[in-house]
Amino acid sequence: MENNIELKSEEIMEETETEEILKQGGLTPYILLLALSLHGIFEGIALGVLNHSNEVIMLFIAIIAHKWAESFALGISFYKAKIETKIFLKMLTLFTFFTPVGILIGMYFSRSGFLIEGIMLSISSGTFLYVSTSEVIVEEFSSKGSKHIKFWCYLTGGFLPVLLYILEPSQKNTIK
Repeated sequence: MENNIELKSEEIMEETETEEILKQGGLTPYILLLALSLHGIFEGIALGVLNHSNEVIMLFIAIIAHKWAESFALGISFYKAKIETKIFLKMLTLFTFFTPVGILIGMYFSRSGFLIEGIMLSISSGTFLYVSTSEVIVEEFSSKGSKHIKFWCYLTGGFLPVLLYILEPSQKNTIK
C-alpha cells in the first residue's frame, strides 16, 4: 500500500512538471523547430529538383529572403520560453542543416521528371503556409500589443503575392 502511494505521488509530480513546462511554453519552441525544420527539408528538396538556372536562382533568393525571419521567429520562441542559450544554439545549429540535406535529397530525385518536381514544389509551398498560419501567426496574434498593425501587415503579406501575379508580364499573355 505504501509503495502504491509513492507511485501515485511520483505520477502526480511528473504530471505537474509536464504541466509546468507546457504553461511556460517550454514545448512551443521545439514544435516550431520541428515545423520549420520539416519546411527547410522540403524547400531544400524543391530547390534540389529544379534543373533550370533561372528557377534555381529565383527559389534560392526566395529561401534566403525568408530564412532570416524563420530564424528570428525561432529565436524569439526560445527566448520567450527561457531556454538556456547553450541549448538554443545547439537547436539553431541543427535547424541550419535541414535545408542543405533537403537540397541533397532533391538533387537525388532531380532526374525523376516534372511530376516529382511539381510534387516537391507543392509540398514546399504547403509547409510554408502551414508553418506561417499554424505557428507564427497564432503566436503573434496571441501576444498583446499592436494588434491592428499586425493585422494590416498580415493583410499586406497576403495581398502582395496576388499583386505580383497580376503585375507579372508573362501572366498578362496567358490570362484571357
